[in-house]
Amino acid sequence: MKLNCPVAILLLLASPALADQGDRSAVEALIESWNEGWRTKDAELAARGYSADADWINAFGMSERGREAITRRLREVFALPFVMGARSRVVKQEVRFVSAAVAVVITQVEREGQRTPSGEQLGVRRTSHQRVVVKEAGQWRVVSHLISDARDPQASQH
Repeated sequence: MKLNCPVAILLLLASPALADQGDRSAVEALIESWNEGWRTKDAELAARGYSADADWINAFGMSERGREAITRRLREVFALPFVMGARSRVVKQEVRFVSAAVAVVITQVEREGQRTPSGEQLGVRRTSHQRVVVKEAGQWRVVSHLISDARDPQASQH
């Protein structure tokens, strides 16, 4: 099931259905797989929760479709020492069930120690992850993941 942005917005406006604790735990486990994959540089673990045809866009504009393509891209990113020398921490997360089978997860992350390819410090990066998660055949899967980067509007570049 593919969801585009207008559909996701409409779902956000719909009255939310209550999810049971098992669903909430399963959705949170998907996010934790991503987080643990980043900590351990394990692309398969990070991408495990995506649907076969998921959409993924990171804060630098890289875009992939499908779990296999996302996994390949993450392997490339995880091989970059200037990226992977950083540490991330979740500072806030909200899971909102918009129906019994659809949830939107917004996670705010602070990342410290990342550098540019030329070695300059980026400072503390504050990113937001918006995921649309769908339950199909009893399994929760990320179908869309957009990562945005909060930047200083006065800065000319990252």
